[in-house]
Amino acid sequence: MRQGRFESVASFVHPVLFGMVRFVLWILGPTRASNRTFRSLWTGTPILNMAVNCRSERLLGIHADSLVTESYVTTNEFTYNLSGLARWRLVRLLLPYFIMIWASLRYQRFHFYCDRGMLPSLKRFCFNVDELKLLHRMGKEIYFWTYGADVRTRERTLDLGEPNCCTECPSISSGCVCDEITGRANISAISRYATAVFSKGDMVTYVPDSCSDLFYWPIDLSADGGKRYAPVYSSAQGTGALRIVHATNHSHFKGTRYLSQAVAQLQREGYQLELEIVTGVTNKEALNICSSADIIFDQCLIGYHGYFALEGMALGKAVLCFVRDRERSLLMGEQCPIINTHVDTLKEDIRRLIQDRSQLREIGIRSRRYIEEYYSMEAFAARLGRIYTRLGKPGQNLEKLLQEKSSCAEPPRQI
Repeated sequence: MRQGRFESVASFVHPVLFGMVRFVLWILGPTRASNRTFRSLWTGTPILNMAVNCRSERLLGIHADSLVTESYVTTNEFTYNLSGLARWRLVRLLLPYFIMIWASLRYQRFHFYCDRGMLPSLKRFCFNVDELKLLHRMGKEIYFWTYGADVRTRERTLDLGEPNCCTECPSISSGCVCDEITGRANISAISRYATAVFSKGDMVTYVPDSCSDLFYWPIDLSADGGKRYAPVYSSAQGTGALRIVHATNHSHFKGTRYLSQAVAQLQREGYQLELEIVTGVTNKEALNICSSADIIFDQCLIGYHGYFALEGMALGKAVLCFVRDRERSLLMGEQCPIINTHVDTLKEDIRRLIQDRSQLREIGIRSRRYIEEYYSMEAFAARLGRIYTRLGKPGQNLEKLLQEKSSCAEPPRQI
């Protein structure tokens, strides 16, 4: 059964299966009302940092889990990964509805991205409104987090000016929401039932009434006993070829060709440069490659940094990235050591770093310090706890969190 046909079948049988969900919850719901343990579930689109956000919430004393029915090659660190079961078409068709029943009885708080939840979307990049209405009717807390493609529309993106995410997009209406009417309708439906909607950076453009001060891409600095993000600073002497690493699965969105052209031109001018483009590997493999870099290149088109830029800073690297509005987009922008670049200045920005390599080590040290201070799991959990406090919701265990906050990272190495 082809993907398009499967989605048509899923839409056709949804009313029947959703009716089953409502009936079962009507029968069983009252019997579970006395469950005193407050639980939180992060689910939907299997974005890399979902599992880290979930573990961060646990620091607030919340019983939090993450669940996905499919996963990308980058990570597999979710509490429940049911992608193996979803390989079979019939199971894939029925599984979301059983998950909906189980989760609705077990959890009181739900975290989603804006394009889908537990149930299948009935329209591309649109959240299933039936799921929203049912959770809302059951009195659940519902939080939405944007990741980019789930809210990005072509009209508003082009209004940002050049360059932007649409500058070199090879397939309109494929990688993002794109359609303005669809995007607005989806956000309107979400906002009607959500406890809160969170966005940041360029995503605020598409969800202007959202909460934009949470900065929800934390780094687990204690991963693998602190080894995964152990900082490896560049040598102050700066001998040998300058090594640039760029990780991308969507090169047309990140300006990869501009980076390749700039490096090739500088190499022809006699500069010693190495460029490694990382794609199609696990997150751990990508980080191992990045640890040998002098410079991490994130992107030069979108106008806001991605998770990869934060990981690069955690590794103690100088990061090149196009940030359209540092003051409004960055957390503590005056302290953020990201080197702002642009398609028109990329070559010269790299040239300056080659000519004065001694600055790379100092930038790397500041990068690591910035992540420890503002993007550790503890730092994000503290911000999240303040949001819950503001909303009057469970999970305000801030004093204990801050007392237990400590650095779990290994001593830095040098390349």
